[in-house]
Amino acid sequence: MDAIRLDVPFTVPLLGEAFVEAGTPLLTAALGFSWRVTVKKSESPKLSIPISSPYLKKILSKFLASQGLDGYYSVSGPHEGGSDQDFVNAAALLYLTECGAIEESLPQLLKRAGSWDFVTAARALTSLSGGVVASRQGEGFLSIDSTTSGPICLRILPGRRIDETPVSKFSKEFPALSDSMWHLVAHLVLEGIGAIQRGDLAALGRAFSLEASLLYATGQIALSDLQRISGIPSLGSKVIVSPALVADLAIPSEGVLPDDFQMVRFSYEGVNEIEG
Repeated sequence: MDAIRLDVPFTVPLLGEAFVEAGTPLLTAALGFSWRVTVKKSESPKLSIPISSPYLKKILSKFLASQGLDGYYSVSGPHEGGSDQDFVNAAALLYLTECGAIEESLPQLLKRAGSWDFVTAARALTSLSGGVVASRQGEGFLSIDSTTSGPICLRILPGRRIDETPVSKFSKEFPALSDSMWHLVAHLVLEGIGAIQRGDLAALGRAFSLEASLLYATGQIALSDLQRISGIPSLGSKVIVSPALVADLAIPSEGVLPDDFQMVRFSYEGVNEIEG
């Protein structure tokens, strides 16, 4: 295989990423900017792929080998060494298969993935397809029918180390409350899906703000985080919480946004090959 250049859309979790461990749904979206990467293959007696997560490396290698891929693969670009590396590389490698078996096979392989590996895989599959994707561990991935383009605002924050997920801690400390809490989160994600389908950005913003309150209540974010996003002139805001991506996310209103926010739109274009 000659080297190919790919345009890999940047994707974010919209709702639910911090609660995947509890079995709640996840909503992810492709945004209107991307990573440009180069994929190269070298001869090798066994398949080798640039994925740092041991579990994702194992299941992606198994899937790619089942589709006839072999050799040593490298994915180079400005994303290398950054927190987005695994999702970008996974999306680029899955693109090489050009295979309809992805949506059928990968959900089964991801049934035992850790919550953060599942979020990374969901971001990769959303990048592959473009648009907005709903998923649930053990159930699969579903593209949401919508034409809403946003806008949406994003401010990338420094990453944080997460040893024990606050979901586990909350369940241990409040066993009588936890099931009801996770049920509420699941319905909140479903409300977000409905808002996307209707093109109702105000409702999506309210879902963001409600999730932010639940993130604080379950120890996922600090009071200072909640106060910071509450000061954003918006229709609703939240903090994206994961080891790979921490960011403030907001639906803009008429107010002036802080200078460190990026205004972007939803993108319905998936991974594409760059000609020339």
